[in-house]
Amino acid sequence: MNPSGLEQVLSDLTRRVRQRAAGALQKRTARAALFMLLPVLMQACASSSPVVETGDAGRYTLHASAAGGNVAWARSHKAVIQSANDFCAQRGEVPSIVSESSRGVRSLEVHEAQLTFECHPRF
Repeated sequence: MNPSGLEQVLSDLTRRVRQRAAGALQKRTARAALFMLLPVLMQACASSSPVVETGDAGRYTLHASAAGGNVAWARSHKAVIQSANDFCAQRGEVPSIVSESSRGVRSLEVHEAQLTFECHPRF
């Protein structure tokens, strides 16, 4: 085989190796991106119930839940606090927490928060 033919074969072989390596890298990158995105998607959802009067004068309660992930409890807590803030702000007041409880501590488990609060005038 002449030197230019050998160079052509080596060039083709090098190109094919680079293509395969690039393809494998793209697959690994896509898998890694999906793996890293999954917890973010799971953390995105927290829902809060409507505010309900407790029957005790001026006290309200609400419930929130967040699906899975290591910090779902924080998202459910944030959801009830934000809902209480919004509810009282519509009245020109601020919330005062009477009690809060939470359930669910394992990852990939629904975490729940229950909040009882009152609204008080701003000072």
